[in-house]
Amino acid sequence: MIAADISSKKSASSKLDVGCGPHCLPDAVGIDMFSFAGVEHVHDVNQAPWPLESNRFEFIRCQHAIEHFSNVHNVAREMHRVCKHGALIEFITPHYSSYASWGDPTHVHHFALGSIPILFTQAVGEGRFEIVSNELKFTGSVGDMLGWLIYKISPRKYEKKWAWISPANEIHTKVRIVKSNQQQGQIAGQNDEAINELSNLGSARPRPFQLDRS
Repeated sequence: MIAADISSKKSASSKLDVGCGPHCLPDAVGIDMFSFAGVEHVHDVNQAPWPLESNRFEFIRCQHAIEHFSNVHNVAREMHRVCKHGALIEFITPHYSSYASWGDPTHVHHFALGSIPILFTQAVGEGRFEIVSNELKFTGSVGDMLGWLIYKISPRKYEKKWAWISPANEIHTKVRIVKSNQQQGQIAGQNDEAINELSNLGSARPRPFQLDRS
C-alpha cells in the first residue's frame, strides 16, 4: 500500500529528474535509459519524443547527466516541450577544465560556461527561455583561489587563458522556460501519437555495469 501511494504521488508529480540513474529525487518522476529503482520511465532521452505529456512539469533536474547524452539538442527541445511556462530547469555538469569531465569515458560532451545557453538558443530559439543563473563552481581549496579570483574578474579571460592552469569544478546553470499561450497550445498537440506508441513499447533494458567505488 505504501509503495503504491508513493508510485501514485510520483506519477502526479510536477517535477522531473532527467538521467537520474539510481538517485532520483524522492518526489520527482524519473526518466533514464536504465531501469533503476525510482525510474518511472525507461527511455533513451536522446530519442524524441519522450513518453511524457507536454506542458506538465514545473521543475526539471539534470544533474551530472547532460554530459552523457549524445543528442543534447533533442534533450533541450524535449525539456522545453514537457515544461510549463515559467518552469525551472537546473543543470549541474563538470566544467571542461575539471578532471571529472575527462576522467569518465562515458562523457560525450565537455561544457564551457556558455554551452548550455548556446544549446538552448540553437535548440528552441531566442525568446523561449531565460538564463536565471550561470556560474562556475570551484572546490574551495586554497589551490583554487587564483582561478576563482580571475573568474570573478573576467569569466571570459579565465576560460580562455587560465582554466587549464587553475581548473574549475562544475557548471551550475538555471534555465527558465518561456511559452506564450499559443505556443503551449501548439506544443500540446504535437507528438501525441508517437508518445502513445512509446508508452505501449516494452521498457526492459539491461542495467549498466557499475564499478565498485568503495
